[in-house]
Amino acid sequence: MNKSLHTLQLTRLTRLRPLMSSLLMTGMLFVSPAPAQQSAASAPAKSTTARSAPEDSVVKGITRCAADLTLSLSVTGRIAQMLVQEGSVVMPGDVLFHLDRSAESLEVERREVQWQGQAELVTARARRDTAESQVLAARKIHQSSQGISREELENRELAYATTMSELERLKTVKAIERLDYLTAKENLERRSLRAPTRGIVTRLIKQGGESLQANEAAIRLCDLSKILFVANVPAHRSETLRAGGTVDLLVGYNPIKTRGKVIYVSPVVDSASGLREIKIELVKPASEIRPGVPASLDLGKL
Repeated sequence: MNKSLHTLQLTRLTRLRPLMSSLLMTGMLFVSPAPAQQSAASAPAKSTTARSAPEDSVVKGITRCAADLTLSLSVTGRIAQMLVQEGSVVMPGDVLFHLDRSAESLEVERREVQWQGQAELVTARARRDTAESQVLAARKIHQSSQGISREELENRELAYATTMSELERLKTVKAIERLDYLTAKENLERRSLRAPTRGIVTRLIKQGGESLQANEAAIRLCDLSKILFVANVPAHRSETLRAGGTVDLLVGYNPIKTRGKVIYVSPVVDSASGLREIKIELVKPASEIRPGVPASLDLGKL
């Protein structure tokens, strides 16, 4: 009996083998993964996101003039002579242009001649000296011999006082004439535009021959007495900057290393950008360094 049962099981197993092989070939038979494979599959995937790069410490900015000046005159006239052109380097006091000033020049000459004229003053001084000597002689005669009346003495003293008053009046007139002459010179000077500082002419707004109204812009001048590096720095990176401190800068398209002195760190942070403005004065910059070129500051080296 047992032998027959065993024979039957072997027969069934033999029939099932082709069916199992077919299922394995078609992938319909599910095979449970190994415990190691299950743990590996169930483990959470590791993040593949790389760490962000450290924040760039180089701040880029631009060089600027100490001041960008727009120059004008306080009088109206026609530009008679332009003495500079765009790109001209000027020094303090250099004349940039003249307005037409023919009438003003003649007025200066007239006032000078009038002031220098001394004829009336010389005559008044001679009268004073004569009147003084007559008074002294009359006093001496009146005291010694009464040869001259008291009334005559008083008349001579009055004449002397009159000549003294006339002399003082003429001195006052000459002082006024001198002031008139200086005023005429000032009016003439106002018709010339002079450079207030060392700088470079960046734009001629008006040309020679054009009319110029009072206080109308005529020339733009870049003040070269100082060259500044100006930039906006993130507030949290600017704590190492202090007014008076020195830093190294790279300036220009072919960067030149130069020293700079921090002269301004804005006490206010822009709420929208989170930036602070800084200004650094270049210390003895090279001659090829010009305003308007890019420059950079490495905050990581401070």
